[in-house]
Amino acid sequence: MIEIQELTFKYKGAKKNALEKISLEIEKGGFVGIIGESGAGKTTLCNCINGLIPHHYTGDFYGSVKVDGTDTFEINAGKLALKVASVFQDIESQITGYFVEDEILFGLENFGIPADQIENRITSALETMGISELRHKEISSLSGGQKQKVVIAAILALEPDILVLDEPTGELDPASSVQIFQMLKKLNEEKGITIVVAEQKIMLLCEFVKKLIVLEHGTCVHYGEIRSTLTHQREMEEAGINCPRVLTLTGKMVDQGLAPAGMKAEDRICLNAGEAAEFVKKVIKLNCPIKSDNDKASEVSLSGSPNVSLSGSTGQSKQDEDVVLEFSHVGFSYNETANVRDLNVKVRKGDFISIIGSNGAGKSTFSKLTNGLLKPSTGDVFVLGQNTKMQKVSSLAKHIGFLFQNPDRQICCSTVREEIAFSLRNNGIAEEEIKARVEKTLSEFGFDGDTEPFNMSRGQRQRLCLACLIALNPEILILDEPTTGLDYRECMEAMEKIRALNEKGTTVIMVCHDMEVVLDFAKTIIVMNRGEILGQGATRNILSNRDLLQRARLLPPQIAQVSMLLGPAFDGVFTDDEMISKIKEM
Repeated sequence: MIEIQELTFKYKGAKKNALEKISLEIEKGGFVGIIGESGAGKTTLCNCINGLIPHHYTGDFYGSVKVDGTDTFEINAGKLALKVASVFQDIESQITGYFVEDEILFGLENFGIPADQIENRITSALETMGISELRHKEISSLSGGQKQKVVIAAILALEPDILVLDEPTGELDPASSVQIFQMLKKLNEEKGITIVVAEQKIMLLCEFVKKLIVLEHGTCVHYGEIRSTLTHQREMEEAGINCPRVLTLTGKMVDQGLAPAGMKAEDRICLNAGEAAEFVKKVIKLNCPIKSDNDKASEVSLSGSPNVSLSGSTGQSKQDEDVVLEFSHVGFSYNETANVRDLNVKVRKGDFISIIGSNGAGKSTFSKLTNGLLKPSTGDVFVLGQNTKMQKVSSLAKHIGFLFQNPDRQICCSTVREEIAFSLRNNGIAEEEIKARVEKTLSEFGFDGDTEPFNMSRGQRQRLCLACLIALNPEILILDEPTTGLDYRECMEAMEKIRALNEKGTTVIMVCHDMEVVLDFAKTIIVMNRGEILGQGATRNILSNRDLLQRARLLPPQIAQVSMLLGPAFDGVFTDDEMISKIKEM
C-alpha cells in the first residue's frame, strides 16, 4: 500500500536533512507505529505519506513515495486526501467548524459524499468516538482532548483507505487514549484500513500496532514486527525512546538471574501489564516449585483495594498560615456547557500536587480559576490570602506562573531571547537582572537565543514557555499538561527542573494525564470527574485505589497494574526495582 525508496528530504532553508535515505514498505491492512524523540522526523515522514511533502512543504526531495502504486509527486495533495486521511499534531489548525456537527459535515460536503449517506456517517463517527452528546456543542467550549476526538471523528466519517495520525492521543486522558487505539485496531481489522500512527506513548504502540518504525536523527534505525523491534531496547533508549516499564522490569529480571537461563530475547518481551504479570508468575513458580497454602503470589486476585482517604485535604499537617491557595465551595460554568461544582481545596507552600481526571473533568478550569483568568460563579478562590474576585490577572501574575496547554497561546516575540526577556520585563525585573537570567536560561535549556519560536517543534515551544516561567521563579507554578508534545528526554529534563524549583519552595500544581510522570514527581493528587473532586490524598494511596481510578476513567501506572493483577501480596509495589525486591523476598 505504501512504498518508500531512498527518501531524503530537507526543508527549504534548513541546514540539515529532516529525513535521510528512508526505505520501507507498509502492506495493505498494516498497522504501523512510528516512534522517535522530538526532531527525529516522525511528522515529516507522515507528511511525505499524505502528500503534504512535497506539495505544501517545499524543500529538497530525493527518492520516491508511492501510495497504492501512485507516486505522490504525480498526484496533488487534495486528490490524495481521498485515499489518505490525516490527523495532525496541532489539532487547532485542523478545526474549521463552529459546532461539532459542522466540523464533521465540512469534510463530507467538500468531498462530495452523497446527501443520503451523510447522516449515517456523522452518527457513526460520533458513536465510534463516544462523543454523541457533543454533536450540537460549540467547539470553542470543549476541552483539548474533546477537540481531538472531534477531529478524529471528522476524519473517520470520510472512510479513507489509509489513515495517518500524528500523535492522536497527545491531549487525551489514559482511558481515552486506549479507546482511540482500540478504535484504530477495530478499523484496521474489520474494515482493512491501513494505519500509520506517530506517537510518543510507546505503551500504546506496544499493545496495539503490528510493526514499529524507530527513527533517530531522520534515519530509520529499526523497522519490523513489534516484539522483534523491542529486543533492541538499549539502542532505543540511546535514541531517546522510553521503553515500557514492563519491558524494563523483565529485562532487569533476566539480568539478575530471576528468569530461566538461556531465554531468547523475544521470550521476555511483554507488551502490556497482563503479559508482565504472567511472566512474573512463571518466574515465581520456577523458583518456588513447592507452594504453601498461604502463598497466593502466583494467583491472580482482583479483590481488595488499599483504603485511601477521600477527605477534602491533601493530608498535610501544616498550619493554615502556610496555605497559599484555597478553594472554598467554588463553582463555575461556561454557558451551561461545562462546569465545576463545590470545589474545596487547600494548597500549602511547597506542595507538589497533580490534578488528574478524564477529558472534560474540569482540570483546566480548575487551573484557570487559580490565577484569575476565570472568576468563580459561586464560592471564593484565595491566592496568598487575596480573593481573586478582587484582583486583576496582571496582579496575580506577579505571584503565579501559568503554563497553558497550548504553548502557542503565550508566545508573542520574534526570538527565543526576546520571549524570555518579555516575561521578566513585564514583572518589573531590572534590565541587568533580565540580561543575566536570560543568558542563564538559554544555557540551562540549550536554546539558541536567535531562533524564531514558531520555527521550533511544538515540544520545543512547550519547553520555551516553561523556561520563561522558571526564569521568573514564581511563588506558585500552575502547569496545564506540561509534558504534552515532549519526548522522554525532554519530559524528564523539564520535570527535573520543575522538581528543583519545588524543592526551593515554589508550590507546584500540575494537570497531567501521564500517570508515570504523576507517580515519579507529584507528592499528592486531586482526582476530578465531571466537574467534581472525587478524592484527594498521597500519590501512592490514590494510584493504588482501583475503584476510585475506575470512577474517574483513569488507569494506574503500568507496574501498579501488574501488582494489581498479581494480588494482595504485591500491594504497594509501583516500580520495577520494588517488584524485583518483592520477587526476591518470595
